[in-house]
Amino acid sequence: MKRIFALDIGTRMVMGLVMVKEEEGYKILASAQTEHRQRAMYDGQVHDIEEVARAVLRVKVELEQKINEPLQSVSVAAAGRALKTVVTSYERREFFPVVWEREDVVSLEMEAVQKALREIDGLEEMGAYHCVGYSTIENLLEGQKISNLVGQRGKIAEIKVITTFLPRTVVDGLLAVIQQAGLRMESLTLEPIAAGQAAIPPDMRRMNLALVDIGAGTADIALTKQGTFYAYGMVPMAGDEVTEQLCQTYLLDFQMGEILKRNLDDSEKLNFINFLGEKTELSKCEILECISPVVQELADKIVAEIMRLNETVPQAVILIGGGSLTPLLREMIAEKIKLPLGRVGIQIRERIGRVLGEQGAKGPDVITPIGIGISALEELGLRYYEVGVNKTPVSILELQQTTMADALLSAGISPKTLLGRPGVALTFEVNGEVKLVKGTLGENAQYFVNEQRVSLDSVIAPNDQITFVPGVSGEAAHVRLEDVFPDDQVKYISVNEEPFLFTPHFYVDGQDLSADCEIFDGWKIEYHPNQTLTDLLKELKVPPENSWLVHYKVSGQEQEYRAEREILVNGQLVEEDCRIQAQDKIEIREPKLKIADLKLQASPMAFQINGEEIAYPPQILRVFSRGQILELEDLVTEGMAIRVEGYEHSPILSDILPYITIPEPLGAGETLTIRVNGLPGEFTTLLQRGDRIEIGWSIP
Repeated sequence: MKRIFALDIGTRMVMGLVMVKEEEGYKILASAQTEHRQRAMYDGQVHDIEEVARAVLRVKVELEQKINEPLQSVSVAAAGRALKTVVTSYERREFFPVVWEREDVVSLEMEAVQKALREIDGLEEMGAYHCVGYSTIENLLEGQKISNLVGQRGKIAEIKVITTFLPRTVVDGLLAVIQQAGLRMESLTLEPIAAGQAAIPPDMRRMNLALVDIGAGTADIALTKQGTFYAYGMVPMAGDEVTEQLCQTYLLDFQMGEILKRNLDDSEKLNFINFLGEKTELSKCEILECISPVVQELADKIVAEIMRLNETVPQAVILIGGGSLTPLLREMIAEKIKLPLGRVGIQIRERIGRVLGEQGAKGPDVITPIGIGISALEELGLRYYEVGVNKTPVSILELQQTTMADALLSAGISPKTLLGRPGVALTFEVNGEVKLVKGTLGENAQYFVNEQRVSLDSVIAPNDQITFVPGVSGEAAHVRLEDVFPDDQVKYISVNEEPFLFTPHFYVDGQDLSADCEIFDGWKIEYHPNQTLTDLLKELKVPPENSWLVHYKVSGQEQEYRAEREILVNGQLVEEDCRIQAQDKIEIREPKLKIADLKLQASPMAFQINGEEIAYPPQILRVFSRGQILELEDLVTEGMAIRVEGYEHSPILSDILPYITIPEPLGAGETLTIRVNGLPGEFTTLLQRGDRIEIGWSIP
């Protein structure tokens, strides 16, 4: 019959049990306990190895005397305060929907666990903490909760996990104490788990229960749901704070404060002597009023930690440990968490029917050592062993079955190396439409245990040799402009019997790019395919209007001339929206405007003769532009300034006589008189446009 030595090393007390497993349950053969003679532990953590080892040795010797046999190995529990529980989530987004395979989901879990490890306060280096377990508490696909991601299709997957870590220094401290006491560690469990083994039967773990182990320095919390313990937490406050409040209020040393606290349930009046020798008698109500604020603070912190871990009110709260007997605590927890008082209870050894044997070990403070014994007898403790990962030794502390994923995490391998992600896709816009070019597919990592290929969720064993071949990501998408657009876009044609290469155009930020230019992510491309006659005219910088228009000036007056353009494709007149094909022959017949086409005329000179306006018609037609005389066959160009002259030189009075009527003389002896602008004139007088001329007869 296997016999185990279960040892609970607490902040104030060390308790040991010798237990065996029988058909009826678990039997306690012997029990022993002792208090530390000085403050050797704080909040469940070993601070003075030699002093703690002396306390362990006293318990060991007493048990050996009771069973009359030497004890060589021991089962212990790491303090619940050492556990660090972190809830994290990790999201992965794909550009297009994918099917989420099992390895994708495990990789998501590992990413969430590594994220949790980075969030642990005080973590200085990878490997300072053991991941002793994690469980998935929520899966989301496209933002919607789903029970299982494997096989689902979508673009966005998110996973939330709760991860538990244990510092390596805790394990090292326990090993040092045990070795100094002449023992070897047989198994290691965690105090909240051990307490749960004894306090909550397996069939009750289907419920959502909160187990709170209240000791001297800490209150350790474990939560059950769906048949397992799924979360752990700790409050760095417990019974010692209540004792300290009594010591400060009534000037007591710590031992006297402990005695006063423990006697609160025994009578309504309490007598004690303070540190200065003064005798004091107080009522129980007065002392309860003194400790009430501290107890309320402890209750608040316990409830807050339960709600942080559980996110909802549990079905019941179970209290164990010596601190659970603190007056008012049970009532305050029930009030704060909003549960009926009957749903907040104190579990004691006497109500655990399957634990038999010595009856001296009783009450709520023996639950944890009983649980340590049960864990050891049922081989539920942690295994601490090594495996090789790519020939490098890796230490594994196993809380549950260890998988390949756990080993890779312990080896510090990044989850990002597990999956051969597809190469980065290239996204760009063409005339406002989004285009996607995928990268090449990657290759996922490969895993081998003792040269046998396995999967990420395969279970590993001590001394296994693991070979890990990282995944290889696909190549990023690389594409040129000419790779994206049709090959038939480039056309060899002729325009007015000259060869012409009619090609599409690509513009990015206004810059014209060549077809062999590589496309970059996020580009907004303006694409001009150049397929129609209108596109060709733009390419040739020919005005898009079918009619041809030229502007010119005649003697400073704005004029315009409009004519129809003729365009022939392969000898046929076409409209400008016709499509251009390779080898097409284009002929553009632009109208030509000559000086003769303008039918220019010079303006006649006008004179006032005897009060009547007389027009002297132009004698010649001469056209000038920029000081040069133009021929009638010369072409009129856009914006040309034209000046027209109708006279070789200024006329004299005799030149205009044919266009005027000279009045007859009224009498004999009259002579002809001529005045120009009021001055005497002659037939040879030079005239200017608009001159006033008077011709008549007078008697000298």
